[in-house]
Amino acid sequence: MGEIKPWIDVVRLHPDVEYGPFALSSYALDLGALVIGDPNIPKTYRDPYQFFKATYLTDSMWNLIKDVYDRLSGKDGNRVLQLRSPFGGGKSHTLATLYYAVKNRKEMELAIPEAKSLPALKDVRIAVFDGEKFDVVKGADINGLNIKTLWGFIAYQLGSYELVKEHDNKKIAPGGDIIKKMLSDKPTLIILDEVSMYLERAMGEKVGETTLYGQTMGFLQTLTTEVAGSRFACLVYSLQASARELYGNVEVLETLDHLASRVDAKREPIQGDDIFFVIRKRLFAEPPDEEIANKVADLYIDILRKNIFAYVSSPEERIEIEEELTDYRRRFVNAYPFHPALIDLMRERWASIPNFQRTRGVLRFLAVVLRTLKNRGVSDYLISATDIPIDDSEVKNAFFTEVGQREPFQAVLEADLIGPNATVRKIDKELFKDKKEPVRKVAVAILMHSFGGLPNVEGEILPPGVGEGDLLKAVVSPVLDSTTCKAVLKELVAKCLYIHFDGMRYAFKTIPNVNKVLEDQVESIRDEDVESMIRDFLKSELAGKPAIIWPYQSRDIPDRERKFQIAFLPLDFAFKVDSEKEKIALEFMTQCGNTPRIYRNALALAVPDKTQVGPLKRAVKYLIAIERVKSKKRTLNLTDEHLEQLSEREKAEQTTKESALRNLYNSLWLLKMDNGNPTLEKIEIGGRPISMSNIFDRLMDFLMHSSPPKVFDRLTPRKFLELIKFDEVIELAHVVDLFFSSLEFPRIIDENVIKRVIQQCVREGLSGITSEDKVKKIKDKVLVNDQDVVIAKEIQEDEVDLYSGYLIKREVISSVTEPKISTFPTEKDKETAEQKVSSHLNKINRVKYSLGGVTKKQLYKTFEAIGNLADKCGTIRIIVEAQSGEGLDITWLKNAVEEPIEEAGISLEKETD
Repeated sequence: MGEIKPWIDVVRLHPDVEYGPFALSSYALDLGALVIGDPNIPKTYRDPYQFFKATYLTDSMWNLIKDVYDRLSGKDGNRVLQLRSPFGGGKSHTLATLYYAVKNRKEMELAIPEAKSLPALKDVRIAVFDGEKFDVVKGADINGLNIKTLWGFIAYQLGSYELVKEHDNKKIAPGGDIIKKMLSDKPTLIILDEVSMYLERAMGEKVGETTLYGQTMGFLQTLTTEVAGSRFACLVYSLQASARELYGNVEVLETLDHLASRVDAKREPIQGDDIFFVIRKRLFAEPPDEEIANKVADLYIDILRKNIFAYVSSPEERIEIEEELTDYRRRFVNAYPFHPALIDLMRERWASIPNFQRTRGVLRFLAVVLRTLKNRGVSDYLISATDIPIDDSEVKNAFFTEVGQREPFQAVLEADLIGPNATVRKIDKELFKDKKEPVRKVAVAILMHSFGGLPNVEGEILPPGVGEGDLLKAVVSPVLDSTTCKAVLKELVAKCLYIHFDGMRYAFKTIPNVNKVLEDQVESIRDEDVESMIRDFLKSELAGKPAIIWPYQSRDIPDRERKFQIAFLPLDFAFKVDSEKEKIALEFMTQCGNTPRIYRNALALAVPDKTQVGPLKRAVKYLIAIERVKSKKRTLNLTDEHLEQLSEREKAEQTTKESALRNLYNSLWLLKMDNGNPTLEKIEIGGRPISMSNIFDRLMDFLMHSSPPKVFDRLTPRKFLELIKFDEVIELAHVVDLFFSSLEFPRIIDENVIKRVIQQCVREGLSGITSEDKVKKIKDKVLVNDQDVVIAKEIQEDEVDLYSGYLIKREVISSVTEPKISTFPTEKDKETAEQKVSSHLNKINRVKYSLGGVTKKQLYKTFEAIGNLADKCGTIRIIVEAQSGEGLDITWLKNAVEEPIEEAGISLEKETD
């Protein structure tokens, strides 16, 4: 792709395009003014040689010149020829070409060497009538004569005015004998342009009991009869293609059509893709590099193939598309540096617009576009509908000169396309900022397709607009793929105020769509209403969770809750400066109103992400507006189409809301100590995969499964006993306080974590528990009878009383029946206690484990644990199964093997002998 140059480096613009001040006027050929040598006509048209250098002779035009030369030299054939093509389709230019071809043959041969093959002519008389300029009432003043009629004007140019002078003065058409004398036997070319416009005006001019229209039509019928029967005369006249272009006067159209009796006498000067070569000839100083044109064609065809085939399933359809692409490639080469679809939409769609000059209009519009794009230094390979710089005032003026509706479309352009707050600018900036303005490109392409319409098979003009398939063919390029285009279309329909989609076609219209109604409603929605609804969403989302929604003071966050809490900070917190954020956060974490916070180790602050606040507020605002608009559907006269659009918009905004809400709180702040001072630990979820959809559950899942974990839902007995470090007896309420208040302790999800680990300690004989009524306190001594202690037994979780219970070390439990002072036991007492406990415990000879769902990271954590087992038993089989002849001490097994594995988060199944 690097070897393909941008079009501005490949083509040279025609001087009229690049420097001339006639960008809008130099392509409108005035035949009458050209014939009389009007100095106001651009030099390109006024000078015969330059005219031919700037003219692309289509096959039809060249054949017409040859036919005219043959008729003037006396050869047989049709002598009355009709130029029939759509309005502005090159008729006046073709007639001017005939005029110069006959009058200025030398200049033609210099510019077009093949013209030397034409028959030699001598003393050719030429008469040209421009019906747009000739006035039906005043006529034309020439050399002291006031010529009043079409026949007078033609006769004057042929040097035969005296033959029809009286007929001209009385506005009565001459008879056939006079016309025959007027033609004589000399080579005579009569050219009639815009005669239909003259006839239309002539209907209002009375001539005796008839009208000038009737007299002129009679003259034309007689003239064509005499020309057809002559030997050296030829008549060429232009005709519009439809009654629409003749303001609906079917009679005039049909009568003029019949003047050329034979079908083969009707000629269309510019057909099909001839326009590509006409454009090249007129707009560029020289033909573009064919090698580059072919490379660009290959590039675009390959891109189209990839993007179109992605949506094609059947082999038959692929074959059909491949054939179409082969022909399309040829058109890419011929149209270069323009995209063929751009020229097609102007010639085919805009042609249905009243007063659009088909060839002339295309030329003058593209001239301004070329000059503007070159001045901007664009670097595209082609110029397509996506590249029209509609924000340029000169381009905008040229565009609306051709398609009309200039004033009505000002609001459309300002709101959706080129205004400082235009919708397309916002969407590009918010959603596609890493791409090259795909929204602007697609929107401009839709604008280009929003005028005129294609004819259907019955010849009826379809409504303006473009279907998705045609649009993709027109816009897909090296910088815009079909997937992005489809995403852009969805956004445009959802957010633009003046774009309409009827299920088939996209088009900009001056009538606001439902989005405009919605925007008007949005203006009345207060920020307080939006935030209130967001708060309601959060309340619903976090119902039943230990979550505090939008605390504004530290007292809003309760203290001494025996569970881990997350306080979701208000939206405005995201926009405070960092120093203020930290000050507020530290106060929340260390204070509860006017008193120090006790359970500092059981709180996290969820901090809102300011990048999500805007989209969330916007989505919620539109959801409120949608509901309000729906409630007023009768008052607003909403159609079914409007309601369907609202439903689609509601789905889109609901999706945006849910996404923004889900990602609103991706940052958590915890309290930690740094050199004896409380400070903040800030952690981000980032791009970590988290399966939970509920906001609270997502954050807790992250806290529990990050590396290292920040919050635990289980503790191992060994870790638990190491943490609490009590001598003999400790109140369980104090244990709870330690975990929830001390920053040195691991954070736990709730008090049930403590209940479960104590339950496990008791079951495994690592410690015992007792109740408050079994404990006697004497000063700082605690007295308890070991008969009142539960140890080495299975107990239920609800039997662990964290409010009044006590935890007893197993080492101080004995068989003494009298109450024992809880002091440190002697070595002998320890041995006795161990023997006592051992009476409840047994050794095992073989153990077998099954480790479920072990990841690579977890496996590393198991190596030491498995090594301890291997060291104790000599060898192990990693099923995992281990045996010992002497037996394995259960306490050792628990501490050295099972707990490290459990701490790695691995599920453990156990079999023993």
